[in-house]
Amino acid sequence: MGTALATHCCASEEEDKPEALKNLKKDVAFVSVSLDKQPLTESLQGNWYRQCDSKHVGEICGSSLFWNPQWGLTDVSSPLSEGSSGLLVVQMEDETRYATVTTKPQTAIMWADGDVWIRK
Repeated sequence: MGTALATHCCASEEEDKPEALKNLKKDVAFVSVSLDKQPLTESLQGNWYRQCDSKHVGEICGSSLFWNPQWGLTDVSSPLSEGSSGLLVVQMEDETRYATVTTKPQTAIMWADGDVWIRK
């Protein structure tokens, strides 16, 4: 749960306001809102490198992975999504690949084939 500060109430008429807001000052209202968990792909934005040799893999932007041309892949980008149990899922040239994401000591993407990517 978080708290947001609103400077104006959305209701146009006093009678349209919820009962709890009727007694507050007209210029300030505190509203409690639920903050949803950040989607996995949003927390992974940026450039990624292989941990074993520091080669640039590509850049995650939005819900896509844009591959570095050095890999010679047919597709310039691959869609990313969050699968069951928080797994990262990438659709890559007719194949689906899965990874887990760790955040300590540094954020890393650990692929099922043993490859590990880190953000720099």
